[in-house]
Amino acid sequence: MGEETMGFEKAKREFMAEREAFNSEKKCLMWRVADVKDKLALEKKLNVDRQRDWMTACERSNRELKVARDEVLSVIAERAKESKEFDRLSAAYKEKEDEALSAQKSNEEARACIAELEKTVEKQQAQNKTL
Repeated sequence: MGEETMGFEKAKREFMAEREAFNSEKKCLMWRVADVKDKLALEKKLNVDRQRDWMTACERSNRELKVARDEVLSVIAERAKESKEFDRLSAAYKEKEDEALSAQKSNEEARACIAELEKTVEKQQAQNKTL
């Protein structure tokens, strides 16, 4: 029985050594899990901060783009207005120019008519003198 007790004690010591190794490895794994959980929580917080910063940057960029778009639309509207005004003034100028040319032609025709009448008058006066 002494041998059995010694065998039992030896098996008990081996079991205790294995148990101690197991518990040590278990603690190490638990620490690693806790460390990974801490890192995960930190990364989640970092991602939340990055997401918030990204959203802020997007909102700022969207505001800037909207302001730029509004300015472009304003310039386009102003250009269209000025273009219409230019077209109107150009048409009015052309009309006045046509009227001036027409008046000039009328003046030339009137002068030609006056010159013809003066010739006719001169002929009549010449005929009257001869008579």
